[in-house]
Amino acid sequence: MALAITSFTPTTGPTTGGTKVTITGTGLDAATAVLVGDVEGRIDTTATNTATSLTFIVPAIPNDSSTLVYKVTVLDSVTPAEAQSSTSYTYTTVSAPALTPSLASKFKIQVNDGSGTYIDVRGVTNLQPAITQTTQDDSDYESVVDGLQWGSDFVTGLKWSLVLKLDRKTAAGYVEDPGQKILRLASVQGGSGALVDCQWFDRNGGTEAYQGTGIVQWSDDGGDGTALSTVSVTIMGRGPRLTIANPA
Repeated sequence: MALAITSFTPTTGPTTGGTKVTITGTGLDAATAVLVGDVEGRIDTTATNTATSLTFIVPAIPNDSSTLVYKVTVLDSVTPAEAQSSTSYTYTTVSAPALTPSLASKFKIQVNDGSGTYIDVRGVTNLQPAITQTTQDDSDYESVVDGLQWGSDFVTGLKWSLVLKLDRKTAAGYVEDPGQKILRLASVQGGSGALVDCQWFDRNGGTEAYQGTGIVQWSDDGGDGTALSTVSVTIMGRGPRLTIANPA
């Protein structure tokens, strides 16, 4: 059947492009290109394209564009033939919200006291959550471009860790902070006794909130006679880091 566009959806998308649009019509299996205005999009080869349905990726709007509304055109360079939509695709502008800085102290950490209750680890002066990737080289002959072999890596595993710096502050009568004590005691245990359940989250109620079980490394920093007593702690994940509802 002759090349023709009946409709397409969605009819709007951001100026940055990247929207997947599906065209319905006839003769679409002969399409070799799709234009939005005069700019060529990319036919989605992962979609199930047929004579009556064709999916393409909308290009970004030209930087010098003075309009947001464009016709969609399907080209068949073999016949040749072309078909243009009766309706237009509209680019939408998205204003980015104003950014405000967040404090490094946004994260709070709690440890399980053994009864299922999570208590604060206090005296934290630095907390660095991290994810380490385990990768394997999966380069192949198809990675050769212009006579050069491009390397390729594949992520096969993830491991989480927390690096903490603590001030050894004590309550009256030299009472150790209970949260710090749990970490310190776990660092000199073996087997299951070395494991600590912990959760760390954005104290302001943000979306970052996690839970996991790990083993503890504890090292007093020492210093001269005028130095504060501080300790370096690393919690190394044993198993997955789980995303949880933010306790804050």
